[in-house]
Amino acid sequence: MLKVQATDHSNPNKHASESKEQKRIVSLRDFLDLLKENGQYLIWPDEVTPEPDIRNVAVAAGRNSMGGPAILFDQIKGYHGKSMVLGVHGSFDNIAILLGHSKGTTIKELFYDLAGRWGSTGGELIHVIPAEAPVHEVRVEQNINLYELLPLHRINEYDGGFYIAKASIVSQDPKEPHDFGKQNVGIYRLQVHGPDILSLMTIPSHDIGKQIMMAEKNRTPFKIAVMLGNHPAMTLFAGTPLGYSQSEFTYASAMMRTPLYLTKSGNGLDILAHSEMVIEAELMHDERIFEGPFGEFPGSYSGVRRAPKFRVTAVSHRHEPIFESIYIGKGWTEHDTLIGLHTSVPVYAQLRETFSEVVAVNALYQHGLTGIISVKNRFGGFAKSVAMRALGTPHGVMYLKNIILVDEDVDPFDLNQVMWALSTRTRANDIMVLENMPMVPIDPSAEVPGKGHRLIIDATSFAAPDTTGDDAKIVSPPHGANIDDLAKRIKTLQEEALIQ
Repeated sequence: MLKVQATDHSNPNKHASESKEQKRIVSLRDFLDLLKENGQYLIWPDEVTPEPDIRNVAVAAGRNSMGGPAILFDQIKGYHGKSMVLGVHGSFDNIAILLGHSKGTTIKELFYDLAGRWGSTGGELIHVIPAEAPVHEVRVEQNINLYELLPLHRINEYDGGFYIAKASIVSQDPKEPHDFGKQNVGIYRLQVHGPDILSLMTIPSHDIGKQIMMAEKNRTPFKIAVMLGNHPAMTLFAGTPLGYSQSEFTYASAMMRTPLYLTKSGNGLDILAHSEMVIEAELMHDERIFEGPFGEFPGSYSGVRRAPKFRVTAVSHRHEPIFESIYIGKGWTEHDTLIGLHTSVPVYAQLRETFSEVVAVNALYQHGLTGIISVKNRFGGFAKSVAMRALGTPHGVMYLKNIILVDEDVDPFDLNQVMWALSTRTRANDIMVLENMPMVPIDPSAEVPGKGHRLIIDATSFAAPDTTGDDAKIVSPPHGANIDDLAKRIKTLQEEALIQ
C-alpha cells in the first residue's frame, strides 16, 4: 500500500467535472491501457532493428496526425528484454482521450477546452514515501551504464549520437532551492556521451538555462532529475511556457483536474512517483562538450554546439521499465501534436489580456514558427497591433516568425479557410517584414543563428478608415455549433455505412 500525504491548495469542487478515465490515469502504463481500450495502442508484431526500423515506423505513424496510435516495441534487436513506446502524444485522438474527450474531437474543440482550463489554480499533489514509490523499485548507484539500461538509438540518420528526447527534467533554483514554485520541469534534449555522461542543450531564455548560469556564477551545486516514461499530462505541461515561479507539477494537476503522485529522487528533487525511470545527474561546472547535430522540429539538423556537461550519479526505475521516446524531424511528427495546443493556448490567453477581440490562435506548426490569429477587426490596421503584441509574448519573442491574421469568421484551424482569406483579403500593403529580430537559434532560414525576420500578413477585411475601396459582398454560409454537429453526424453516418 502506498504511504501518501496529500497537498491540496485548490477549492473543494475543482474535480467535479473530472472524468472517470482521467481519474484512473496515474502513470504512463495506465494511459496505455486507456488508449488500448480506445483502439489507439498497439504492440508492434515484428522484431525491429533500432535503426532504421523504429524510425521508419514512427514516420509512418506520424502521417495520421488525427488518429495515429501509440506503438510499443518489445522485440528490439540488441536490446533483449527492453521495450520502447512511441506516439503516446502522437495524434489528436490520443490528446482528446487524455483530456477526457472521445476520439474524433476536433482540434478547435480541444483548443477551446484547454483555453477554458487555462489559469486554473491549485492542484492536488499527493506525496509518496520514496521507499514505496514504484519508480524506486530498482536502484543503481554503481557501474552506471545508460547504454545497457536504455534501448538508445539515433532518432534521425545523421544525429551526432544517441539522444534522450522525451524526458521531463526537474531542476531547482540555485538561490532558492526550497521554493517549490521555482523548481522547473521542462523538456530539453539530452545527448548520451558515455555510460554516465550527458549533455543538456538549452538557451539562456529557458528556465533551466537561467539556473545553470546562476549555479556556475555562484559556484553552487546543480542537480537534475531526468524523468522518463511519465504521466502523459506531465509531458504536456513540461513543454508549456509557464512563468518562472509557476510549478509545472501543480499546474498540470490543476489543468487536468486530477491528482499527481510525487516522491523524492535520491538527489533531493521532487519527481513523479510512477515514472518508468529517473536518471539523477549533477552539473560539471564550467565544463562543456560538443553536442549535435540533431534532427530538430523545424525539419533540419542543428549544428554542433558546446553544451553543459552532466555526470550521472544514480538511476532508479520500475521493474521492466518502458522507455518512452519520440520521433522529431520534418513535420508532421509527434513533437507537433505534443506541443502544438500547449503553444497556441498560452499565446491566446496572453493576447486576450490586452485584446478581447482575439478569437483563437493556431500555433500548431513547428512550435509556433508560424501562427494564425483569428481576430474581430475593430478598425483599419487593428489586426497588425494584435500581431505586434503577439511578438511580445514570452513565446513570441523567440518563436513566432510568421503571423497570419484572419477575420473572426475564419477558422484558423481550417487551412482551407485560411487559404481563402489569404487569397481574397490580402493586399500588398498589408504585409510587414521586421528584420534583425531575435529568433530561436535552430531556425533553418536564419542568416545568423539567433536572429531573423518577422513576417506579418494581415488577411482581415477592410475596416474604417481604410480607403482602398469597399469590400465585395462576402457570402456568409451557415456556421456555428449546429453546423459542427451536423458535420459530426455525417461522419458518424459514413462510419455506420461502412460497418453495414
